[in-house]
Amino acid sequence: MPGRSWSVALGALWLGCTPSRQDAGSRADAAGSAGVAVAEPSPSARSSAPEPPPEALAASAPAAPAPEVEAARARSARVYSKGREVWIRSAPRPKAQWIGMLSIGGSVRLKSVEPIRGAGGCPAFYAVEPRGYVCVDGERATLDTADPVRQALIPHAPRADLPLPYRYGESLGLKRLLRVDGIDAPAWPEGLHDLRHMQVRPRSSVAWTEEVEAGGATWLWASDLTFIPKDKVKPYEPATFEGVYLGAEARLPMAFFRRKARPKYRLTEGGPPAKTDAVWERLARVGLTGRSKRVGKLTYLETRDDGHWVLERDAVVVQPRRARNPWGHPIQLGGEPPSAPADGRRNTWIEIAALDGWLIAYEDDRPVFATLISAGRNGAEEPEKAEPFVPPSTTPLGQYSIGRKWVTKTLITPHVDADDWIEAEVPWSQHFFSKYLLHAAYWHDRWGEGQSGGCVNLSPADAKWLFHWTEPAVPDEWYAVQATRDDPSTRIVIHR
Repeated sequence: MPGRSWSVALGALWLGCTPSRQDAGSRADAAGSAGVAVAEPSPSARSSAPEPPPEALAASAPAAPAPEVEAARARSARVYSKGREVWIRSAPRPKAQWIGMLSIGGSVRLKSVEPIRGAGGCPAFYAVEPRGYVCVDGERATLDTADPVRQALIPHAPRADLPLPYRYGESLGLKRLLRVDGIDAPAWPEGLHDLRHMQVRPRSSVAWTEEVEAGGATWLWASDLTFIPKDKVKPYEPATFEGVYLGAEARLPMAFFRRKARPKYRLTEGGPPAKTDAVWERLARVGLTGRSKRVGKLTYLETRDDGHWVLERDAVVVQPRRARNPWGHPIQLGGEPPSAPADGRRNTWIEIAALDGWLIAYEDDRPVFATLISAGRNGAEEPEKAEPFVPPSTTPLGQYSIGRKWVTKTLITPHVDADDWIEAEVPWSQHFFSKYLLHAAYWHDRWGEGQSGGCVNLSPADAKWLFHWTEPAVPDEWYAVQATRDDPSTRIVIHR
């Protein structure tokens, strides 16, 4: 969640403040739309005209494909997204619960090439891998890989293989345009543009895929296919910080260093540890042996770095705060991470120290990853029983579970003058409670410090790794997932 020194209450930033564009199913084409195949109507819906004799039907009907041919067709057939939000439903009904989503340039394999007659404006649904159904209406989704709109969208697809799927920058105060003279843009499907925030206030952010020259100016082609003047955007420098994977080479406890470089110390004969000229740079890390030395009011910690010691108050010490995991098993700090269980289920959980600014990811009783995070800049509090739950820019303490995940999600903070704060296409967003998420922050590099509006900020690389490690898993090629009652879900434990 964004965290900056704004007068607006950033605790209001919430997915619920970001109403989705029109759901799949609106303005569906007729059954004959490009890329749509529709099953024959049931006998009760057919015309009352007499049917031809059976021998005529047999003579005119094509031979049924062999089972292996049908299986090959299903393996190669796909449904392609022509919109920013193409919903994967739990059942072949327009209002069934969404369980996943495709986005610009996305596609997913069909589980069956047999269409299921739709309803409520949807000509046909198709079952997709590994589960769920997509409405194929020719406008928002198509079976035709050569569909011209689908082909035109491919260059604008987010790069989900990278820590930052888009390029990002800070708005200096700008207006987005639907068209620019000199730029040839297709007639995009309805709902592709986000028309809610054509004016983008200063210090909000924007996301884009390409730069285009036209009319003597440079334009950025935004994530929703609108145009942004480049001279009204200040690009962000990508954060490069990464946490550490734990195992034989790296284990807890360890120390990270936030805010600035910190000196290394060495023990002296009979006196306090002496400061050396060497330092640990900001955001560096070092393993700790567990030994400490108290000198007056100061405590020094022994590191695994060639006999050096660190002043405890200079370090962010990362180590489990509890002896057991949420399932009651004692936490183990030694050895390799556990192997995957035979049934495929993993007891995954995340421990977050909001004030100290660190995170540990566990598989059952063993920590497998550690990093710095940025939680609420106003601290952390126990949630109340009603909205707003916790004060603005404050991270909620307690135990939660991940319920929904998006490769990118635009986050919006309503403002009193209706000129909202916007963080565009926030990568690797994982919802765990009310308006709060784990997500990447591309607008700052202050890891370990309270910086957010209440969410848990991670570096882009860490957020991407965590997104693919947590449960529910996002199926291959999906852009978002929502957990069902039967899905495993990673637990989140947040303390001060």
